[in-house]
Amino acid sequence: MESKQSCELSPSKLEKNEDVNTNLAHLLNILSELVEKIFMASEILPLTLRYIYGCLQKSVQHKWPTNTTMRTRVVSGFVFLQLICPAILNPRMFNIISDSPSPIAARTLILVAKSVQNLANLVEFGAKEPYMEGVNPFIKSNKHRMIMFLDELGNVPELPDTTEHSRTDLSRDLAALHEICVAHSDELRTLSNERGAQQHVLKKLLAITELLQQKQNQYTKTNDVR
Repeated sequence: MESKQSCELSPSKLEKNEDVNTNLAHLLNILSELVEKIFMASEILPLTLRYIYGCLQKSVQHKWPTNTTMRTRVVSGFVFLQLICPAILNPRMFNIISDSPSPIAARTLILVAKSVQNLANLVEFGAKEPYMEGVNPFIKSNKHRMIMFLDELGNVPELPDTTEHSRTDLSRDLAALHEICVAHSDELRTLSNERGAQQHVLKKLLAITELLQQKQNQYTKTNDVR
């Protein structure tokens, strides 16, 4: 998030004397490291989700038996479009970082998310975004691994026993939720002042967040005195 090296490829956004080839090389390095970690992370996803992905793959394959990419895209639509790429675009919202990324880093995250999503869709860049075509060799070389990764995600033939394999830590989850609410308290306050069906819920959430924050501050001060 603190990198000052740009990954900009768009001619309309390049700074004067900026080298697009250097930027592309930097972007490809980031993509290589990120995708490698993603491909090694299939075991991290909850087994129940993976079982659902497998069911979706079977249903799609039954309905479109001749379409070899549909079973892959039905999983990538969930994993990347709904989970991974939103986290790349807005890491602060997902509690990955505490501060907003710099403008350069934010633009880099957009380009990374674009590239990863296209790879997940098994689609190369074309006339719509010609400046991104330099990423196409990377997409081509990783398509097969992406298919294998998505197929592996759906390779859970039986619904797991959640009572035996649950690893939920309620206290940790609540603490993480509190941190997210504190980080976005200004947005919550703005939304709570707008009329809508959820207004009272947001006001209550904001009040609880502020109360817990006060308790945390008091506890911290007490420990500092000691």
